[in-house]
Amino acid sequence: MGGTSQKISIGAQFALLALVVIVSMLASSGSIRAQEPTGAPLAHPTVAYKPPQTNDWANWKRDCHHMFSKPGKDDIISCATDTFRSRPFHFVAQTVVPGSGVGGGGYFGKDFNNNDQARLELTGVLTIRQFSFEQVKFTKRRPHFGSGTFEGDFALEFFARNKQLTAMPFYGLGPNTNVNNSVQFSQRDTRAGIVVSNPMFSWLGLSGTFESLWPNIGGVTAKNVISIQTVYTEQTAPGLTTQPNFLHYEIFPYIHHLFADRFLLDYRFRYGYFQDTSTGHYSFRRLDLDFGHSFFPEREDNHRRLDSIFTTRFKLSLSDKSAANAIPFYLQETIGGSDIDNQATLRAFKDYRFRAPNSFLVQAEYDRRIKGPVGLLVFYDAGKVALTHSDINFSNMHQGFGGGLAFFMAGKVVFRAYVGLGGGEGAHPYFGVANFI
Repeated sequence: MGGTSQKISIGAQFALLALVVIVSMLASSGSIRAQEPTGAPLAHPTVAYKPPQTNDWANWKRDCHHMFSKPGKDDIISCATDTFRSRPFHFVAQTVVPGSGVGGGGYFGKDFNNNDQARLELTGVLTIRQFSFEQVKFTKRRPHFGSGTFEGDFALEFFARNKQLTAMPFYGLGPNTNVNNSVQFSQRDTRAGIVVSNPMFSWLGLSGTFESLWPNIGGVTAKNVISIQTVYTEQTAPGLTTQPNFLHYEIFPYIHHLFADRFLLDYRFRYGYFQDTSTGHYSFRRLDLDFGHSFFPEREDNHRRLDSIFTTRFKLSLSDKSAANAIPFYLQETIGGSDIDNQATLRAFKDYRFRAPNSFLVQAEYDRRIKGPVGLLVFYDAGKVALTHSDINFSNMHQGFGGGLAFFMAGKVVFRAYVGLGGGEGAHPYFGVANFI
């Protein structure tokens, strides 16, 4: 019974993935040519999103009604575009975290003036594996402070969100865990807080976060699954038995600069403190350094081609605590497949494969659109996790390489299908739909 259910689930995921890709490409209204981005991204991903300025709910009802009464190619494109981009409401199709399966839901956004200076957003998603995501967000913008020339504004965001993760894999802590000894746990990640973001100069921005976290960790009761508490204890998986409320403070400077219309720097620095408000036993600090470089080797119309790009990335994460404290396993960094934020890491390994307080990652990737929306990608990844700072070095790193297909929409990759090889644990396929929230 368990095997049959798994096959049906995988088949349903592939069918939904194909449907989302087709509809999303129709929603691009045939725009395949690369578009020039405007300005640097804002400092925090929850602040950076601004909804499309096209369509409204009345257009959706009109266009989709016309599609069923007098169907044609233009009517299908208009209906698809309105379905995934209309305002104030549109449908969304995405995953919650890697391994959650593809899901769907809705997005509602309300502007309180004509230039988006104040906005309320509501989002809800449920996947076919019963993972869920809910978010309420209110953002207030104004012209940025300082002499910066960024496209972005000063932004003050208030948010509350919840992720319900029904079955997450855990392979143990450290670099030498066994892929065959995996267990599963459930996780609820509930948090609320404030993000302040402001571009300081044309090349420098600054963000700060204050949030409260209410984590909850539990076991899994599904058939043919080993639940985490049957194998691990508080000593081998800190935070398994007790999950306190945390206050999280973080400062986030970032550098974003383009040289000679060819070479783009994207450097991000995070320093945060997780404060256990109960006993203090789980309080710790974390420093994240993320150095991204993008090179555009081809030009078109005397300008760089955005759909031909070579990128490299160097990421280092270091955590620190007092001698008597412990860092909860569910807040430790992971590498392998994609991490909990849907960022690619060691793609030749399973998602969340290696977990520890400290991690180190090096990546290189080349993406190029070949014909229409279809492109190719190749990549190389290397990295490791470590229980102590002294073990972060270039020795005994896990490595992998691979390649596959990339699907472009308006000059951006919206879907990838590739396989990671060379990790020594078999091939790791990936099929990913970009988030459309």
